[in-house]
Amino acid sequence: MASPDEQDVKLSVPKFSSFKSKDASKENPQSLEKQHEIRRKRHARNEDRPSSRRSDEDRSSRRSGRESRRHRDRDRDRDRGRDRDRARREPSRREKTADAAEKPRPVTKPEGVPGLFVIDTKGDPLIIKYGGIDRSQVPAYRRYGGGRVLGTEGRLVIHRDGPRDQFSLRMPGEGFHTFSGRDGLRSKMLRVESRPIRALTRRSDADVADEAEGYLSLTSSKKRKRDQRDEESSDDERPSYRSIEGKAKPRQPSYSDSDEDSDMSIDMLAVDRSNPLKQKSIRLSKQVKDTPKDIDAWLELVDHQDALLKAGEDLDHAVLENEAHSFAEIKVSMLESALKNTQSVEDRRRVLVYLMQEGAKVWTSKVTMKKWSEVLESEGDNFLLWKTHLDFLTSNITTFQYDDIKKLLLDRLRLTLSRLASNQAKEAIEEAIFVLLRTTRFVHDAGYKELAIATWQGLLELNFFRPLSMESEQSALESFHDFWESEVPRIGDANAKGWRHYVETGGDDDAAEPVQAAQIAPSSSRDVYKAWAHLEHSLSQAAKVPARTMDDGTDDDPFRVVMYSDIQPLLFLIPSSVLPEVSTQLIDAFLLFCGLPPAFRASSWTEMAYGDQFISSSLIRVDLQPVKHNDDETENWHKSEPRFGMGVKAAASPHLLFGGSRWFQYVPKSQNPIVSSLWASEALRQLVHIGGMEGLSQYYLATVFSNEQTSVKKPAKALLKQYPANSELYNAYAVAESTNDVSVASKVLGAAIESSSLSSKWHKFLFHGSWSWMEFEAGNIDLAKVRLCASVDESLKGTGSNIPEVGSTTLLKAHPTFTSDFHEYLLGRDLVGASVLAECMILLSYLTVSGNLEPASVSQGNIAAAMSTVDMISQEFRSQEQASSAAHERVLQYASRLLYLHASKGPFRRVYLREKLSGFIRQFPQNSVFLSMFEWSDASLRVIDETRDLLYDQVLVKQHDCISSRVFAIQHELTHGNANTAKTAFEQALASDTCQNSPALWIFYIRFCQMQFRTKAKDVFYRALRHCPGSKEVMMEAFLTLIRDMESEELRAVYNTMTSKGMRVHVDMEEFLERRRAESLREKKR
Repeated sequence: MASPDEQDVKLSVPKFSSFKSKDASKENPQSLEKQHEIRRKRHARNEDRPSSRRSDEDRSSRRSGRESRRHRDRDRDRDRGRDRDRARREPSRREKTADAAEKPRPVTKPEGVPGLFVIDTKGDPLIIKYGGIDRSQVPAYRRYGGGRVLGTEGRLVIHRDGPRDQFSLRMPGEGFHTFSGRDGLRSKMLRVESRPIRALTRRSDADVADEAEGYLSLTSSKKRKRDQRDEESSDDERPSYRSIEGKAKPRQPSYSDSDEDSDMSIDMLAVDRSNPLKQKSIRLSKQVKDTPKDIDAWLELVDHQDALLKAGEDLDHAVLENEAHSFAEIKVSMLESALKNTQSVEDRRRVLVYLMQEGAKVWTSKVTMKKWSEVLESEGDNFLLWKTHLDFLTSNITTFQYDDIKKLLLDRLRLTLSRLASNQAKEAIEEAIFVLLRTTRFVHDAGYKELAIATWQGLLELNFFRPLSMESEQSALESFHDFWESEVPRIGDANAKGWRHYVETGGDDDAAEPVQAAQIAPSSSRDVYKAWAHLEHSLSQAAKVPARTMDDGTDDDPFRVVMYSDIQPLLFLIPSSVLPEVSTQLIDAFLLFCGLPPAFRASSWTEMAYGDQFISSSLIRVDLQPVKHNDDETENWHKSEPRFGMGVKAAASPHLLFGGSRWFQYVPKSQNPIVSSLWASEALRQLVHIGGMEGLSQYYLATVFSNEQTSVKKPAKALLKQYPANSELYNAYAVAESTNDVSVASKVLGAAIESSSLSSKWHKFLFHGSWSWMEFEAGNIDLAKVRLCASVDESLKGTGSNIPEVGSTTLLKAHPTFTSDFHEYLLGRDLVGASVLAECMILLSYLTVSGNLEPASVSQGNIAAAMSTVDMISQEFRSQEQASSAAHERVLQYASRLLYLHASKGPFRRVYLREKLSGFIRQFPQNSVFLSMFEWSDASLRVIDETRDLLYDQVLVKQHDCISSRVFAIQHELTHGNANTAKTAFEQALASDTCQNSPALWIFYIRFCQMQFRTKAKDVFYRALRHCPGSKEVMMEAFLTLIRDMESEELRAVYNTMTSKGMRVHVDMEEFLERRRAESLREKKR
């Protein structure tokens, strides 16, 4: 308790000078009362005003600039001072209002600053003379939005051209990314945002009282019970809290009380119905949750993540690396969950292959190697897992070593060949051929070109030129050893007669003549690295075929001569019983190694190799400086030609093999082939003539035609002499001669038609169809009808200069004949014959059917009827489950050429052309012919690039993505786009799983950046080095393309990497530098 003294002391509030209150007597009571009244009214107005309006006013007030606020504050202070003075001097507001009502306000003239505003009634006559206003008299200003025109989303921009303001179009990929949309000037469709109602399932223990009272409550039972308990309890027993947000705001309904089993159905109902991707995600998630053992559903859900990732991508902007990494982590997590639910061995392997592919994108190199060691312990014999492991090791620069990868390939080859004694001899040989192709491609890319080519020489000699008396493998290999060491000409060499001839003559064949080394011009550059690169590149180009012991220049380079012991681990003898079944795959593998498209494509292994980025990289051809498309000449766009000489991925046919300059070429002429085109053509000639590969004769003739178009007559006659009963060979020769002389082709076809043995079965229609097409292409549409209908009317054969009219009786006979024979061959699974009859049906409809629905001239036919026939034929192929067959693809290629020829002869509708071609692309999205034709028909468009849209939406998707389509997209941007769009196409291609380890594509990208984005070329080179550590050509780009941008230390580091990884080097850099120093010292002494 306090003491008495302390109780007497009276407490008081401390007073400070800042707390001194004003003397109330000095204040005007009326003025104070008036100010209080104003504050009360203002507070009442603020309370009555809606919160949204206040927030809007707050937002609008915050938008004002700093200068305006500063002026307002200054004016407000001035006005407040005037109000206070006026409040002291003037009477109250009522008195003032009453006085104002009695006395009228005098009209005053507005005051202004003289000379600030001037009304010009005549205008400036110099505007017409100079084309605009005088900029020096206009204050400086800027437009909001960087010159964008309102309503165009950045496509229309205003720019100043001298004194004038003009607008121009910003193409896709130009300008800011915010306004680089893919729709251009097309109007945006108003999208109505739906607000779905979430359906709640009633619980089994729902309140029965609701039904008894005759109504259904909109609130949950738990909430009602809680409300009832709240009403029964007293308000005094509960504390009352006020919201810190002021007034209570309406709350969104809570669905936390819904049943857990109905969560998925509620989410499916709540999802935006305009987004099918979300619906599919929920459906697949529910499916794997309900049936976790369904591995197909798991893999479909993992694949669906790519679609979700692509949904956030734009044509002009690729997905960011972090986004792709995040989606890869999601996929890895899903695959790990799927792996735990696998039951069969096959399902486990499927998931493991996918998991290891995606895991390499997320895990570190050390973690990936550890996981691979665990996987291979139990699944080391599976081919797909082995191939995935090989792809990882080949593209991992930290662990790459040439000798290690080569040993891995040889071990797999021996393991595969060990299964020959089992019942799976054919499957073992097919896998062995693929492994050998991958091995030789790897060895060739590392710089050991002679060893790779010698391996194929030995394998082809061992199997196609085998002596008939050789039965046992051991005796055959011993005899082949003697043949190889004798250094007689081998397959591909001039005057080669083969191993069989060597054995039959007792080894009396003469060895090949010594070859003198070509003189290499010394480099004139003073830069030692540039001089070394010139010498190294020249020696590498000269070492494309193996040398003999007596050849010039083999003393300094021991790798130039390939001994039998070098190729022995790679050779294998195919059993005679299996060779006819796998011979086409072996030939196709050899062609892919040479950088040529396959001839047969009759095996799934060939298709796998054709799409392998480590194998098909040699097929890539990109023109970095194409002829730009001229948008100013849109009226003559159809007179231009598609890119015929770039090579295509399509079904081989006579029109593609011998298209010449008027159509696409299946075997294009390459400027810098991987293997000498003459050497490859000679090897094919020996296979056809000596090895007896009759089915390869058309392809061999196509290689001769590609090298020299006018020199096809002599090899064709040699083929016809050896295979006189080959009707397709006669037709191929006629088609090839039609590009040089149509009269010679007509004589060949006429002679073939007169031969009853050649014109049997569907070959008669083949000859008449080719002859009719030649006449139609030459402009003789009436004669084309006669040539085609002569196949069913003997009286029309042998027509000379007088062209008879085709009667209606003949037409009535031709249509059912073609149709019935087509169905007969299709049902009999003779797809080649069915495709020949289908082409005759299409051409007959085009030439003879009346009632054309499309515009046409005298030199044109009925394109609508022809395309209607194409649709009917496609339906027939689909009904027989042959929709994806090569025969169906050839028919559509024939139809696309008919569309092109029709468009080049007269009027047509571009929309109709594109509609038909887009239908072909939907059926065969990887066909380069259809894509090129679609691009050609899109040449007149300026703003909307529909070819790019089609590639993005239908072609460059995961299920259809391939190297040829990526190369086509890049070439399209180089021709029709700009440097930025081409760079984006390169980046998107190299980010895809199908092209990210392609050495040729990386080399083209490095050269492109050196021309267009020189500052980024070095970074691209190092990226290429990380993805392709086994390619010597990629490493040599530092010394060839980037020599001016690389420092000496960087070049030395690249060379050290090349040697440490085991790459083939012809000239040792240290020795070369020492010789250069010695030469420079001798010059100084002189």
